[in-house]
Amino acid sequence: MSIAIQTSFFDYKDLFLPVQALRDVSMEHVLGIDEIYEAATIECDTNGLSKGILFFEERNGIMTPAEISPVNGEYQIAISLTFCQFVWAVGLYMTVYFDNVVQIPNMNAAGTNIHGYKANKDYLEYANEQFRLARSLIWGYNHDVFFELPNICDPLEFREPVGKANGILVGGVAFLFCHELSHNILGHTHKESTDDESVAEETAADNYAIELLSNTFDGDFGFNHKVGAVTVLCSLLVMGKDSISGGSRHPHMDYRIRMMMTKLNLHEMDCLWGYVGSALRLWLLVYGGLTIQEDMNTGGFNFYKDFYEHYLRLLTQVREQRYPKLVKPVWYVE
Repeated sequence: MSIAIQTSFFDYKDLFLPVQALRDVSMEHVLGIDEIYEAATIECDTNGLSKGILFFEERNGIMTPAEISPVNGEYQIAISLTFCQFVWAVGLYMTVYFDNVVQIPNMNAAGTNIHGYKANKDYLEYANEQFRLARSLIWGYNHDVFFELPNICDPLEFREPVGKANGILVGGVAFLFCHELSHNILGHTHKESTDDESVAEETAADNYAIELLSNTFDGDFGFNHKVGAVTVLCSLLVMGKDSISGGSRHPHMDYRIRMMMTKLNLHEMDCLWGYVGSALRLWLLVYGGLTIQEDMNTGGFNFYKDFYEHYLRLLTQVREQRYPKLVKPVWYVE
Protein backbone atom coordinates (compact mmCIF):
# COMPACT_ATOMS: atom_id res chain seq x y z
CA MET A 1 0.00 0.00 0.00
CA SER A 2 1.40 3.38 -1.11
CA ILE A 3 4.88 4.62 -1.93
CA ALA A 4 7.14 4.92 1.08
CA ILE A 5 8.66 8.28 2.05
CA GLN A 6 11.74 8.41 4.24
CA THR A 7 12.86 11.68 5.81
CA SER A 8 16.14 12.82 7.31
CA PHE A 9 16.55 12.65 11.07
CA PHE A 10 15.05 15.56 13.03
CA ASP A 11 15.84 16.91 16.48
CA TYR A 12 12.47 16.11 18.01
CA LYS A 13 12.77 18.21 21.14
CA ASP A 14 11.68 21.28 19.16
CA LEU A 15 8.72 19.63 17.42
CA PHE A 16 5.08 19.71 18.49
CA LEU A 17 4.31 16.26 17.05
CA PRO A 18 6.35 13.86 14.86
CA VAL A 19 4.37 14.71 11.72
CA GLN A 20 5.67 18.26 11.93
CA ALA A 21 8.78 16.81 10.28
CA LEU A 22 6.64 16.15 7.18
CA ARG A 23 4.99 19.58 7.05
CA ASP A 24 7.43 21.23 4.63
CA VAL A 25 7.84 18.02 2.60
CA SER A 26 4.07 17.87 2.17
CA MET A 27 3.61 21.46 1.04
CA GLU A 28 6.59 21.33 -1.32
CA HIS A 29 5.00 18.27 -2.87
CA VAL A 30 1.51 19.78 -3.13
CA LEU A 31 2.68 23.07 -4.66
CA GLY A 32 4.97 21.14 -7.00
CA ILE A 33 1.86 19.86 -8.81
CA ASP A 34 1.35 22.25 -11.74
CA GLU A 35 -2.48 22.29 -11.69
CA ILE A 36 -2.61 22.97 -7.96
CA TYR A 37 0.12 25.61 -8.01
CA GLU A 38 -1.57 27.45 -10.90
CA ALA A 39 -5.00 27.28 -9.22
CA ALA A 40 -3.60 28.55 -5.92
CA THR A 41 -1.66 31.34 -7.65
CA ILE A 42 -4.78 32.55 -9.44
CA GLU A 43 -6.72 32.56 -6.18
CA CYS A 44 -3.95 34.51 -4.44
CA ASP A 45 -3.79 37.07 -7.25
CA THR A 46 -7.50 37.55 -7.89
CA ASN A 47 -9.71 36.06 -5.19
CA GLY A 48 -8.34 37.15 -1.84
CA LEU A 49 -6.43 34.00 -0.86
CA SER A 50 -3.40 34.38 1.39
CA LYS A 51 -0.09 33.07 0.03
CA GLY A 52 0.74 31.63 3.45
CA ILE A 53 -0.34 28.18 4.63
CA LEU A 54 -0.83 27.78 8.37
CA PHE A 55 -0.25 24.52 10.24
CA PHE A 56 -1.67 24.96 13.71
CA GLU A 57 -1.58 23.00 16.97
CA GLU A 58 -4.66 21.73 18.79
CA ARG A 59 -3.75 20.90 22.38
CA ASN A 60 -7.25 20.34 23.74
CA GLY A 61 -8.47 17.75 21.29
CA ILE A 62 -9.14 17.68 17.55
CA MET A 63 -11.80 20.27 16.79
CA THR A 64 -10.93 21.64 13.33
CA PRO A 65 -9.08 19.29 10.96
CA ALA A 66 -8.69 22.06 8.38
CA GLU A 67 -10.39 25.33 7.56
CA ILE A 68 -10.24 28.46 5.47
CA SER A 69 -11.09 31.66 7.30
CA PRO A 70 -10.63 35.43 6.86
CA VAL A 71 -7.44 36.88 8.37
CA ASN A 72 -6.58 40.56 7.80
CA GLY A 73 -8.75 40.76 4.70
CA GLU A 74 -7.46 37.52 3.13
CA TYR A 75 -8.62 33.92 3.26
CA GLN A 76 -6.15 31.73 5.13
CA ILE A 77 -5.87 27.97 4.54
CA ALA A 78 -5.06 26.30 7.85
CA ILE A 79 -4.44 22.61 8.60
CA SER A 80 -4.33 21.01 12.05
CA LEU A 81 -1.03 19.28 12.86
CA THR A 82 -2.89 17.35 15.54
CA PHE A 83 -5.33 15.96 12.98
CA CYS A 84 -2.41 15.21 10.65
CA GLN A 85 -0.82 13.09 13.39
CA PHE A 86 -4.10 11.21 13.73
CA VAL A 87 -4.31 10.69 9.95
CA TRP A 88 -0.72 9.41 9.97
CA ALA A 89 -1.58 6.85 12.66
CA VAL A 90 -4.77 5.76 10.86
CA GLY A 91 -2.78 5.35 7.63
CA LEU A 92 -0.18 3.25 9.45
CA TYR A 93 -2.80 1.14 11.21
CA MET A 94 -5.04 0.57 8.19
CA THR A 95 -2.12 -0.30 5.89
CA VAL A 96 -0.73 -2.87 8.32
CA TYR A 97 -4.21 -4.20 9.12
CA PHE A 98 -5.21 -4.54 5.46
CA ASP A 99 -1.94 -6.18 4.40
CA ASN A 100 -1.73 -8.63 7.30
CA VAL A 101 -5.33 -9.31 8.36
CA VAL A 102 -7.23 -8.98 5.07
CA GLN A 103 -4.97 -9.38 2.05
CA ILE A 104 -2.63 -12.20 3.11
CA PRO A 105 -5.45 -14.42 4.47
CA ASN A 106 -7.45 -13.78 1.27
CA MET A 107 -4.46 -14.79 -0.86
CA ASN A 108 -4.02 -17.92 1.23
CA ALA A 109 -7.69 -18.83 0.85
CA ALA A 110 -7.57 -18.27 -2.92
CA GLY A 111 -4.28 -20.13 -3.33
CA THR A 112 -2.60 -17.06 -4.84
CA ASN A 113 0.03 -16.41 -2.16
CA ILE A 114 2.77 -17.73 -4.43
CA HIS A 115 5.49 -15.78 -2.61
CA GLY A 116 4.51 -17.19 0.77
CA TYR A 117 3.81 -13.85 2.49
CA LYS A 118 3.16 -14.19 6.21
CA ALA A 119 1.47 -11.81 8.64
CA ASN A 120 3.97 -9.69 10.57
CA LYS A 121 2.93 -9.71 14.23
CA ASP A 122 5.52 -7.08 15.18
CA TYR A 123 4.05 -4.67 12.62
CA LEU A 124 0.54 -5.36 13.91
CA GLU A 125 1.53 -4.69 17.52
CA TYR A 126 3.36 -1.51 16.57
CA ALA A 127 0.44 -0.25 14.44
CA ASN A 128 -2.05 -1.04 17.20
CA GLU A 129 0.03 0.90 19.73
CA GLN A 130 0.44 3.92 17.44
CA PHE A 131 -3.30 3.98 16.75
CA ARG A 132 -4.06 3.70 20.47
CA LEU A 133 -1.75 6.63 21.24
CA ALA A 134 -3.16 8.73 18.42
CA ARG A 135 -6.71 8.21 19.64
CA SER A 136 -5.79 10.13 22.78
CA LEU A 137 -5.27 13.18 20.55
CA ILE A 138 -9.00 13.29 19.92
CA TRP A 139 -9.50 14.53 23.49
CA GLY A 140 -6.15 16.10 24.42
CA TYR A 141 -2.41 16.23 23.90
CA ASN A 142 0.51 14.79 25.85
CA HIS A 143 3.84 15.75 24.27
CA ASP A 144 5.87 12.96 25.88
CA VAL A 145 3.61 10.15 24.69
CA PHE A 146 4.48 10.55 21.02
CA PHE A 147 8.23 10.34 21.50
CA GLU A 148 8.41 7.09 23.48
CA LEU A 149 8.37 4.90 20.36
CA PRO A 150 10.56 4.96 17.21
CA ASN A 151 9.86 8.23 15.40
CA ILE A 152 8.80 8.74 11.82
CA CYS A 153 12.25 9.84 10.67
CA ASP A 154 14.26 7.04 12.30
CA PRO A 155 11.84 4.10 12.55
CA LEU A 156 14.49 1.33 12.67
CA GLU A 157 12.76 -2.05 12.24
CA PHE A 158 9.47 -0.33 11.36
CA ARG A 159 10.90 1.50 8.36
CA GLU A 160 8.54 -0.14 5.84
CA PRO A 161 5.15 0.61 7.46
CA VAL A 162 6.31 4.02 8.74
CA GLY A 163 7.55 5.00 5.29
CA LYS A 164 4.19 4.03 3.83
CA ALA A 165 2.37 6.02 6.52
CA ASN A 166 4.56 9.03 5.67
CA GLY A 167 3.55 8.75 2.03
CA ILE A 168 -0.13 8.44 2.93
CA LEU A 169 0.08 11.57 5.07
CA VAL A 170 1.65 13.59 2.25
CA GLY A 171 -1.23 12.46 0.03
CA GLY A 172 -3.69 13.32 2.79
CA VAL A 173 -2.27 16.83 3.18
CA ALA A 174 -2.60 17.25 -0.59
CA PHE A 175 -6.30 16.43 -0.34
CA LEU A 176 -6.87 18.65 2.72
CA PHE A 177 -5.17 21.58 0.98
CA CYS A 178 -7.11 21.02 -2.26
CA HIS A 179 -10.40 20.69 -0.37
CA GLU A 180 -9.91 24.06 1.34
CA LEU A 181 -8.58 25.66 -1.85
CA SER A 182 -11.69 24.40 -3.64
CA HIS A 183 -13.93 26.23 -1.18
CA ASN A 184 -12.25 29.47 -2.22
CA ILE A 185 -12.30 28.66 -5.94
CA LEU A 186 -16.01 27.81 -5.76
CA GLY A 187 -16.83 31.00 -3.85
CA HIS A 188 -17.96 29.31 -0.64
CA THR A 189 -15.70 31.45 1.55
CA HIS A 190 -17.21 34.70 0.30
CA LYS A 191 -20.74 34.26 1.64
CA GLU A 192 -22.80 33.02 4.54
CA SER A 193 -24.38 29.61 3.90
CA THR A 194 -27.42 27.86 5.28
CA ASP A 195 -26.97 24.35 6.71
CA ASP A 196 -28.18 22.66 3.53
CA GLU A 197 -26.00 24.91 1.40
CA SER A 198 -23.01 24.12 3.61
CA VAL A 199 -23.50 20.37 3.17
CA ALA A 200 -23.71 20.78 -0.60
CA GLU A 201 -20.59 22.96 -0.54
CA GLU A 202 -18.61 20.32 1.36
CA THR A 203 -19.58 17.71 -1.23
CA ALA A 204 -18.59 20.07 -4.05
CA ALA A 205 -15.24 20.82 -2.38
CA ASP A 206 -14.49 17.09 -2.07
CA ASN A 207 -15.29 16.57 -5.74
CA TYR A 208 -13.28 19.57 -6.92
CA ALA A 209 -10.31 18.54 -4.78
CA ILE A 210 -10.28 15.13 -6.47
CA GLU A 211 -10.47 16.90 -9.85
CA LEU A 212 -7.41 18.98 -8.95
CA LEU A 213 -5.50 15.82 -8.06
CA SER A 214 -6.85 13.59 -10.84
CA ASN A 215 -4.14 14.35 -13.40
CA THR A 216 -1.60 12.85 -11.00
CA PHE A 217 -3.42 9.55 -10.49
CA ASP A 218 -1.54 7.73 -13.25
CA GLY A 219 1.83 9.05 -12.08
CA ASP A 220 4.35 7.67 -9.60
CA PHE A 221 2.66 9.30 -6.60
CA GLY A 222 -0.91 8.90 -7.82
CA PHE A 223 -1.80 6.02 -5.52
CA ASN A 224 -0.60 8.02 -2.51
CA HIS A 225 -2.96 10.83 -3.49
CA LYS A 226 -5.86 8.38 -3.67
CA VAL A 227 -5.08 6.54 -0.46
CA GLY A 228 -4.28 9.83 1.29
CA ALA A 229 -7.65 11.32 0.36
CA VAL A 230 -9.65 8.29 1.49
CA THR A 231 -7.57 8.02 4.68
CA VAL A 232 -8.63 11.57 5.60
CA LEU A 233 -12.28 10.49 5.35
CA CYS A 234 -11.61 7.21 7.18
CA SER A 235 -9.87 9.18 9.93
CA LEU A 236 -12.90 11.43 10.33
CA LEU A 237 -15.10 8.33 10.53
CA VAL A 238 -13.12 6.40 13.16
CA MET A 239 -12.85 9.36 15.54
CA GLY A 240 -15.91 8.12 17.42
CA LYS A 241 -19.39 6.62 17.45
CA ASP A 242 -21.04 9.89 16.42
CA SER A 243 -18.61 10.57 13.59
CA ILE A 244 -20.85 8.70 11.18
CA SER A 245 -23.13 11.75 11.18
CA GLY A 246 -22.05 14.90 9.40
CA GLY A 247 -24.23 16.99 11.66
CA SER A 248 -26.14 19.85 10.15
CA ARG A 249 -23.35 21.29 7.98
CA HIS A 250 -21.46 18.29 6.55
CA PRO A 251 -22.53 15.23 4.55
CA HIS A 252 -22.96 12.00 6.48
CA MET A 253 -19.77 9.94 6.33
CA ASP A 254 -21.26 7.00 4.43
CA TYR A 255 -22.45 9.39 1.74
CA ARG A 256 -19.16 11.27 1.64
CA ILE A 257 -17.10 8.09 1.37
CA ARG A 258 -19.39 6.69 -1.33
CA MET A 259 -19.09 9.87 -3.40
CA MET A 260 -15.28 9.88 -3.19
CA MET A 261 -14.89 6.20 -4.04
CA THR A 262 -17.19 6.65 -7.02
CA LYS A 263 -15.20 9.70 -8.12
CA LEU A 264 -11.93 7.72 -8.05
CA ASN A 265 -13.31 5.31 -10.68
CA LEU A 266 -11.42 2.27 -9.37
CA HIS A 267 -11.24 -1.23 -10.84
CA GLU A 268 -13.31 -3.69 -8.80
CA MET A 269 -10.14 -5.52 -7.70
CA ASP A 270 -8.28 -2.36 -6.70
CA CYS A 271 -6.94 -2.90 -3.18
CA LEU A 272 -8.19 0.57 -2.19
CA TRP A 273 -11.72 -0.91 -1.98
CA GLY A 274 -10.41 -3.39 0.58
CA TYR A 275 -8.48 -0.70 2.47
CA VAL A 276 -11.57 1.51 2.89
CA GLY A 277 -13.79 -1.52 3.54
CA SER A 278 -11.46 -2.45 6.39
CA ALA A 279 -11.94 1.00 7.96
CA LEU A 280 -15.73 0.66 7.65
CA ARG A 281 -15.52 -2.80 9.21
CA LEU A 282 -13.47 -1.42 12.09
CA TRP A 283 -16.05 1.27 12.85
CA LEU A 284 -18.89 -1.24 12.70
CA LEU A 285 -17.17 -3.66 15.07
CA VAL A 286 -16.27 -0.94 17.57
CA TYR A 287 -19.24 1.43 17.34
CA GLY A 288 -21.87 -0.07 15.06
CA GLY A 289 -23.01 -3.12 17.00
CA LEU A 290 -21.54 -5.64 14.54
CA THR A 291 -20.39 -8.73 16.46
CA ILE A 292 -17.35 -10.81 15.55
CA GLN A 293 -19.59 -13.86 15.17
CA GLU A 294 -21.90 -12.03 12.76
CA ASP A 295 -18.91 -10.80 10.82
CA MET A 296 -17.38 -14.29 10.59
CA ASN A 297 -20.66 -15.61 9.16
CA THR A 298 -20.63 -13.08 6.33
CA GLY A 299 -18.95 -15.44 3.86
CA GLY A 300 -16.38 -14.72 1.18
CA PHE A 301 -16.15 -11.96 -1.40
CA ASN A 302 -15.16 -12.30 -5.05
CA PHE A 303 -13.80 -8.78 -5.33
CA TYR A 304 -12.51 -6.10 -2.97
CA LYS A 305 -15.30 -3.87 -4.23
CA ASP A 306 -17.83 -6.43 -2.93
CA PHE A 307 -16.05 -6.38 0.44
CA TYR A 308 -16.30 -2.57 0.57
CA GLU A 309 -19.93 -2.43 -0.56
CA HIS A 310 -21.00 -4.98 2.06
CA TYR A 311 -19.62 -2.89 4.93
CA LEU A 312 -20.78 0.39 3.41
CA ARG A 313 -24.34 -0.97 3.28
CA LEU A 314 -24.11 -1.89 6.96
CA LEU A 315 -22.70 1.54 7.77
CA THR A 316 -25.52 3.27 5.95
CA GLN A 317 -28.09 1.12 7.76
CA VAL A 318 -26.64 2.08 11.15
CA ARG A 319 -26.51 5.76 10.22
CA GLU A 320 -30.13 5.75 8.99
CA GLN A 321 -31.26 4.10 12.24
CA ARG A 322 -29.36 6.49 14.48
CA TYR A 323 -29.79 9.68 12.46
CA PRO A 324 -33.06 9.29 10.53
CA LYS A 325 -34.15 11.96 8.09
CA LEU A 326 -37.87 12.36 7.48
CA VAL A 327 -37.12 14.36 4.35
CA LYS A 328 -33.99 13.78 2.28
CA PRO A 329 -31.79 16.87 2.26
CA VAL A 330 -31.52 18.89 -0.94
CA TRP A 331 -27.91 17.79 -1.46
CA TYR A 332 -28.66 14.03 -1.42
CA VAL A 333 -27.94 12.12 -4.64
CA GLU A 334 -29.09 8.52 -5.13
